Amino acid sequence: MGRGKVELKRIENPTSRQVTFSKRRNGLLKKAFELSILCDAEVALIILSPSDKIYQFASHDINRTIAMYRNQVGLPESNNSSFRQARTMEFGRNNENEELRRSIDNLEMRLK
Repeated sequence: MGRGKVELKRIENPTSRQVTFSKRRNGLLKKAFELSILCDAEVALIILSPSDKIYQFASHDINRTIAMYRNQVGLPESNNSSFRQARTMEFGRNNENEELRRSIDNLEMRLK
């Protein structure tokens, strides 16, 4: 006996939607793994969840696979400078946060 046909529309209930996402994500990751083993295919899978979590699977080096994909599709090579710039800005913000915490601690000590 086969399964019933699923109507493809957004699941309105958030709990049901999350459960379905988890089950289907795990099934998709399993299928990607099976495809890479059975067919000796180079597979890279990236899943971004609604809550901004990242799930990934790569049968080989994911950066190499993405570079091959970009080359095949005709996209320019990735520019890591924007990534480095974002990381530098994040590091600067972390330093700024630390300085502000120290200032707050100093002011609190003075108040005592």
